Amino acid sequence: MVWDPRGQNSEPDAEPESGSEDRSMERKEEFREGLARLRNKAAGNYNHITIGEILACFPGMELTKDQIRLIYQYAEEERIIIEDYQPHDTRSVPLGEPKLTGEEKAYFKMYLEDLKGVVPCGADEAAMLAERLLTGDETALTRLTEGHLHLVLKIARRHSGRGVLMGDLVQEGNMALVLALDEMAAGTSFLAGGIREFLTARVETAMKALVSEQGDHEKAGEKMAREANRLLAATAELEEELGREATLTELSRRVNLPEDKVKELIRISLNAAEFSPDTGDGDLSSED
Repeated sequence: MVWDPRGQNSEPDAEPESGSEDRSMERKEEFREGLARLRNKAAGNYNHITIGEILACFPGMELTKDQIRLIYQYAEEERIIIEDYQPHDTRSVPLGEPKLTGEEKAYFKMYLEDLKGVVPCGADEAAMLAERLLTGDETALTRLTEGHLHLVLKIARRHSGRGVLMGDLVQEGNMALVLALDEMAAGTSFLAGGIREFLTARVETAMKALVSEQGDHEKAGEKMAREANRLLAATAELEEELGREATLTELSRRVNLPEDKVKELIRISLNAAEFSPDTGDGDLSSED
């Protein structure tokens, strides 16, 4: 089954069947009851809900395109976060979360086991603890931290499968949680949207930055490898043309890179060759 939050890419709604006004009112009441169940379900889970949980709130109902739009609008108004899709993404999104590797799945289960005895912080308790936090109460800080570790794990689960290990995501999220609580303790944060929303935003931002940084590192590594390969090819070409080893200046001109950059690429290639069991032919070991 596919959830389309804005009702796009779905089949047009069927023409309404002729029926009594009583049946129409009954369907509207069922839909309102489903929205109430949705709100209650999300309230018990830090205002988060999955698509599967949403569908379970409307048992036996074939949701129309307009009803899906209403659910999406209702979630936005109530500040309910639907975990299985990005709000700006208007494509159809399959139910479920990104698949974990065997190692990450084991880590996830282990972390869940560690948190089994930790009770999540509810909104009322968090508000009370936040007041005590402003007075320097260390026990309040400890409780707020441990009471939101489940939230960190949930957010890490959403960002898994994007090039960053689950353990690194959780570690980054926990650090962001601690820093956010430190801000709260110092009274430097404005919690207009609520404590949970504030902490969620900080943890989300930290994890997104980590995923983005990892992607940037991978792109930089790929670019470096391409430049090193280009330099290797230029070295062979110049040696054949000149009948001798090319100078640093000649290599720089051939690959159109600064001499300092060429030196760096040579150094990287030498290091790679040193740790490789078989460097093969045509390496840059003769360059200074």
